[in-house]
Amino acid sequence: MDYFVTPQQFGAIADGINDDTAAIRKAIDVAFETTGCVYFPRGIYRTDVIRLRPEVALKSEPSWSYARDGKTVIVPLSENQECLIDASNAIGVTLSGLCFSGKDMGENMHGLFMSRENKTEPVEHSLRIDECLFCHFTGNGMHLSGAWAVSMRHSQCRDNAGYGCYLDGCDAFICDNWFSTNGKAGFGGDTWNSAVNFTSNRIEWNRECGVRLCGSMRFNLTGNYFDRSFGPAIIIDSAPNYHKRLKMTHTVMPYAITITGNTIVRSGKTAEPDSDMDCHILLKNSAGITITGNTFNVWKDDGRNGRISPNYGIITEKCSHCVIANNAMLPGAVKQLILDKGGHGDEVVIKDNVGDVVPEKARNVQDPFTPVHFMSEGGAPWYSEKLAGENR
Repeated sequence: MDYFVTPQQFGAIADGINDDTAAIRKAIDVAFETTGCVYFPRGIYRTDVIRLRPEVALKSEPSWSYARDGKTVIVPLSENQECLIDASNAIGVTLSGLCFSGKDMGENMHGLFMSRENKTEPVEHSLRIDECLFCHFTGNGMHLSGAWAVSMRHSQCRDNAGYGCYLDGCDAFICDNWFSTNGKAGFGGDTWNSAVNFTSNRIEWNRECGVRLCGSMRFNLTGNYFDRSFGPAIIIDSAPNYHKRLKMTHTVMPYAITITGNTIVRSGKTAEPDSDMDCHILLKNSAGITITGNTFNVWKDDGRNGRISPNYGIITEKCSHCVIANNAMLPGAVKQLILDKGGHGDEVVIKDNVGDVVPEKARNVQDPFTPVHFMSEGGAPWYSEKLAGENR
């Protein structure tokens, strides 16, 4: 028996013109009964919604890059589609090595979609995503609603109008991915989600924020690189959530989130100056949050364009049992490293965050923060009188 089937065995042309829907669906059906794997040879596959079946893998060799879709691409057939891939109720599926491109078609079309509305059995989804690209969707690159047990590695969500990856679910490993230039947050959600390890990812140039954790709990954000978010790199705040068992909407307060060992650079690109969005991290209405051992930096756009941002390092308000300590912030903000708006409950610890803001005389210098300036001044006081007007 062959190890896989291909859509070409069932009539796929993969020329980017013909409709390959029937061939792909047939290949998935056959794989479900036999090999478990559909292999996509090089080509552009136009298809209506692909509904995955349990324990089936869709695979190819990854050839996409930051700027190109690569050799094997799956694109929508119609602008009226809700999504390109539907993984709802498909347990144990794998997507590997493929590019899913929405071509900016339709309105609010998602790349990978999962819904738990019709879930019939209480088992983990075990959804695996490896070396895939989700780009140019008018909705979210990935929209995972009710997802339970997700692994995403070595993949990229870029240039989507909504979230790079929207998560309403729990038990996820999100490691070694790119979340770039999306219209909303690179990753996160605005309702309850839980138990996520988010590690070694690069989150950059997203229009709302880098990571949005509203109503989230038990997250571990460790060792990530956040670069040039248009708002905060990280937003943590309460969110409304509809409780199906109680049949009521209530407010979910984020809690038990650890943020450590991250590098966060030049957040707040287009934020209204001095607003809550003009910071690296916005922490509000939360409990049991730890922010420690991170590095914060201000800067401009590539090419030394745009404003130096953000004005504030961390903005916090109405929290309890939180620790913001031992972060390095040099230069960590333009105006103020920690803006504490108060209203806290018990035991909020804010201490030993070392660094400095950008002095007023250096804020209009094109490039006051280069290593040359550090070395010439022997360390931190890189903004001395003789360098205040220097332009390198």
